[in-house]
Amino acid sequence: MAHQIEILSIGGDFDAQIEEAAQILNGAQEEFHFHLPPERLRGEGRSHVEAFYSTGKVFKLLKKYRARAKGDRRFVIGVIDRRLESSSNSDMKKLFGSHNARRGEGEAVITLFDHGHFVESTKLYLCYYFIRYALSFVCPNLKNHEDTRSCFFDRKNRKADIKKSIDSGVFCPDCKRVLWKAFNEEINFGIQRMIKMMKALRADSQDSLPAKSLHGQVDVGIITIKEEEFEAMLDRFPSHQHVEGSGSDYEYATVKVNGGGNLRVAVARSPDQGQGSAQAVTSSMITDLAPRWIFVVGIAGAFPASEYSLGDVLLSQRMHDFAVSAATEGKRPTFQDMGGPMALEVEKLVVGLKGRRAQLGKWSDPSFLGKSKPALKAPKTKSHSKLYGKDDWKSDVLKSLNKHFPENGIVRMPGFFAAVIIAGNTLLKDTKLARIWLQTARQASGVEMELGGVCRAARAHGGAHTKVLAIRGISDVVGYKRSHEWTEFACLSAAAFADALLRSGLIK
Repeated sequence: MAHQIEILSIGGDFDAQIEEAAQILNGAQEEFHFHLPPERLRGEGRSHVEAFYSTGKVFKLLKKYRARAKGDRRFVIGVIDRRLESSSNSDMKKLFGSHNARRGEGEAVITLFDHGHFVESTKLYLCYYFIRYALSFVCPNLKNHEDTRSCFFDRKNRKADIKKSIDSGVFCPDCKRVLWKAFNEEINFGIQRMIKMMKALRADSQDSLPAKSLHGQVDVGIITIKEEEFEAMLDRFPSHQHVEGSGSDYEYATVKVNGGGNLRVAVARSPDQGQGSAQAVTSSMITDLAPRWIFVVGIAGAFPASEYSLGDVLLSQRMHDFAVSAATEGKRPTFQDMGGPMALEVEKLVVGLKGRRAQLGKWSDPSFLGKSKPALKAPKTKSHSKLYGKDDWKSDVLKSLNKHFPENGIVRMPGFFAAVIIAGNTLLKDTKLARIWLQTARQASGVEMELGGVCRAARAHGGAHTKVLAIRGISDVVGYKRSHEWTEFACLSAAAFADALLRSGLIK
């Protein structure tokens, strides 16, 4: 049975940071289970606000909490964010943490005060100390040593020595002998797995994380399909970490949000085009990570229009899913519309986004995109080799291209547009099929191949908790044979917009 270690916020609400670190360690092993108190008990510690804390006072508070809460609470850790001083040693006025362990029970305290000067992330810091005090709880006779040995049990009289302890993640020979006498094989394995997980959290780590350690801790999952889409999205997150999942792997990153806070993001690539593969990747992502939002980021085709053209970004307000069709000898194919509106929260965001564009910043500026918008010389006549389809369709294409790419060469930067999007398992470069689809989806702006599968998986596995948004850069206009550089640019514009939306603070 796992050792239960309960962790209580004292003098503030640090539950989110505690839960994130606990989830990572719990996902690595089964010998220790770190957890918050039940909701009804979480206020027990938050109300105890002090200018600074002494270790003895915190231990006394935790003992009283254990007595009031009752139940099996042998091991309890308190987390504070003020200065921590030793009750037994007046020279120790700036501790990271301390413990008071006996055989079979114990208390510990960790302070978040000033830790950012010595450790690169709160998550890494809490994981380190959760492991440290789990060791003390199961082996209470092991004490800190005064000298620095890059060991978990360095006293860290110089606070900067914590980095040496974290970087090494090992025990000195003396501590190892004591620990091995107290540990059985299962606990040893659990400790080693947690230390490996902790070291994997370092910014310079090349180790992979198991997906279950991040389950419920990812805010936005991003699904891409083509290699160019995947690379364009990852380029927005220079620091990311590989995550091994059940049916798909991911790249995990933390994004700083304007105004404060972070969003946790996981990027995956579907191995193939089409709804089936996208549905499988989405199902794996929801099972592994349970993200609150899923962005489908990449390229799409568009129908000729006066509002938008190549390089612009379409945001899914509604979807027509034409993956199911019927083909009868001598008749035109027919399609069953399996789509519908996006989730209400997505629809509200998309239709009102123009009114909040200032929060997106200069997302379409070449300095943010990473590339200037390509030049395009629009055909002069309908007979041009780059145009296809009947004359009326060619006329619409010419009118659109001439508006967005005028002869004077003044080309606007990319824009974004709320859009009705058609999803089908067809790479659409046929104006006849486009006409058939537009008879049902008269307001459709663009067409792509994966959104239907992503929405189907989200509905089946995520219920009402997973919201889906397609962010599609226009790489094609149906009826026009464009150059390949528009694929690259549309990938960049979609990725840049997704990045700006994450950083805007509009995704909670």
